[in-house]
Amino acid sequence: MAKRGKHHESIALLKTLLDNETYSAKAHLQIAWSYDNQGKEKEAVEHYLTSLTGPLSSIERFDALFGLAINYRSLGMYSEALSYFEQTISEYPSCIEIQPFYAMCLYNIGRHKEATKLLLELLVSTTNSNAIKEYQRAISLYAQDLDRTW
Repeated sequence: MAKRGKHHESIALLKTLLDNETYSAKAHLQIAWSYDNQGKEKEAVEHYLTSLTGPLSSIERFDALFGLAINYRSLGMYSEALSYFEQTISEYPSCIEIQPFYAMCLYNIGRHKEATKLLLELLVSTTNSNAIKEYQRAISLYAQDLDRTW
């Protein structure tokens, strides 16, 4: 329902599950997504947080942690965002989709070198561009210390 723009109806139906121990965490996660899709990040945060207190699958837990981190960053709550990005990376180290958002958060808190390094490493490890691949070794080397000169 939420995918067709019927967010209010979807949320109303999901709220009927909030008192059910089996489905409450999942319902909160779905409600959070619905609020996100409407651009209501503040409303989504409380539902992401509540979803994390109940039973979720590994994929759902990732979605809740990652969604929460992204929302905190977009709301300017950078220290909270940083904490959740780092927790998500710790629990799901192979999920590279976290890295651009984490880099944005690093930028927001003034850790520009780390953000740039992270993005450069992501670029060289995921690119399909032969032009970038040709310079992969140099980019990786320079990314290690952006201030170093030779």
